[in-house]
Amino acid sequence: MIGLLSSPANGMPIGAMQAAIPFGLGLASAAYMATRAASAPGFSTDKRIPIASLRPGDSSHDDEYNEDPDAFLERCEKEYGPVFNIYLLNMALTVISGPQAREVFTNESFSGNDVREKHVRMRSYFNSGRKSNFNEITIRTLIREMVNRFIPTYTPKIAAQMNIDIDQEIVHCPAEKEAKLVVKPRLALQKIIANTMAHVLFDPEIAKDRKVIETLISASADLGPAFINGNFRASKWRAFVRWSNCKLLHPLRNHAQTLVEASTPVIRERRRLEALANETGVEWERPDDVLQHMVDDFDKYGFMDLEDLCAHLLIIAGMYVYTATDIVTNMLYYLAAFPQYMDRLFQEQQQVLDTIQAEREQARQERSREGKPIGDDLDPAHDRDLTAAAIKKMIYMDSFVREVFRFRTERLGIMHLALEDVTLSSGIMISKGSTVIINTRPAHQSSENGEDVTEFRPWRFVGKNKAATKVGMDYLPFGIGSRSCPGRFMNIQEAKVFGELMISKYSKIEIPDPSKTKMALYARLGEAIDTNLKLTSRD
Repeated sequence: MIGLLSSPANGMPIGAMQAAIPFGLGLASAAYMATRAASAPGFSTDKRIPIASLRPGDSSHDDEYNEDPDAFLERCEKEYGPVFNIYLLNMALTVISGPQAREVFTNESFSGNDVREKHVRMRSYFNSGRKSNFNEITIRTLIREMVNRFIPTYTPKIAAQMNIDIDQEIVHCPAEKEAKLVVKPRLALQKIIANTMAHVLFDPEIAKDRKVIETLISASADLGPAFINGNFRASKWRAFVRWSNCKLLHPLRNHAQTLVEASTPVIRERRRLEALANETGVEWERPDDVLQHMVDDFDKYGFMDLEDLCAHLLIIAGMYVYTATDIVTNMLYYLAAFPQYMDRLFQEQQQVLDTIQAEREQARQERSREGKPIGDDLDPAHDRDLTAAAIKKMIYMDSFVREVFRFRTERLGIMHLALEDVTLSSGIMISKGSTVIINTRPAHQSSENGEDVTEFRPWRFVGKNKAATKVGMDYLPFGIGSRSCPGRFMNIQEAKVFGELMISKYSKIEIPDPSKTKMALYARLGEAIDTNLKLTSRD
């Protein structure tokens, strides 16, 4: 761990960097734009792939798709089959539907990371701060080993901190009769998620630093473009500007330096306590957060110093804040749009917690009869905690979350770049450099998902062995196969904890302007909806 607490790498001051941008752009732009000018080859060279017709007066398919995605895709599927070309998002895209979508997800010659680098320079952003592990495999591994492995122990901490943060954020909202009016709910929820994740990923002392929370929110905004959605428009110029910003201003490094300043005294104090425990022969109680786990495995992952470690940690934390904010915001919209399901979710919650409380009381009585002490593990104060075991038993909430993902996932939104010529099982060839986009409509509206697939049915998956985290060809929000999103486990756990807390606190959640309900239900990833939410307390 040599160099873990070394000073951040010296670099050009921010002011000097900003002053240098025009000069830097002048030198770099000619070479960059020359190499990129012809880098978007358009459709695959296989002429058997049909190009979907445009409506009279349309120059692209954007308007027809945005007006009614299902109707547009159903038309194209009937006219052209499972593979066809469209002009969308200022790009020439090859749409892949049905079983052949699996081939895109599982074939290493199709790359989601490369399409994100091409259009939003996401790898360039990562490399503006990290000094090692210049690939996305390490990020996925860190998520699996530093986060997913500890979700059972993190869950009670998430629930406890989120409970505090919800109360603190909502208490400042204006009152309307007997309810609270949450103005701009996405921003309020972003603060809740950022503060909760800072406590779980970093340390309570670090999380108290407002600069850290602001940095975490800023990092999440930087990472937002990685989740290309229907609001995105491809632009070589914007990609170039973002690339230049990453090269000259090092945004991730700047974020990491804030976290370094906040975490250095915490890590030093932890080392002091560990050394003292070793000297006195006492077992040191290791802090249970991602920062400590990454420090413990510093050499394993080859981090160069603490700044490098913090850059990796901020990539993970920023992604969680961005995606979890989106998920919990939409959870509230759906609870507001379908109030008839609130009571069933609350009833399930109380039944599960009542059962756990009774089981713990029985265990305490057994220990008393045996003359054994009742330890902290059976403290009555924690009988009704939202533990991982309790959340797992709340199957109606899990089904509700999965149905939200199935129902609102962007029909066209998962892109991959062909790194070489690829021939699909149908014989269709996707040429190197072309971009494919997955059509999730046939998967999410297939008969495997039951009846009324165009309707929101929250209990659709109860008793079906289809947890909200379980991917498959009938459920594609997170991809499938070995490259499916590893962050889904924490995100969905957060969503379920958040949902359980909200239904325990509020008997009714409403969208004051009903005309905005449909807009809220079909909001794209990261899209802020211009509507408030009204929360009526159970008290």
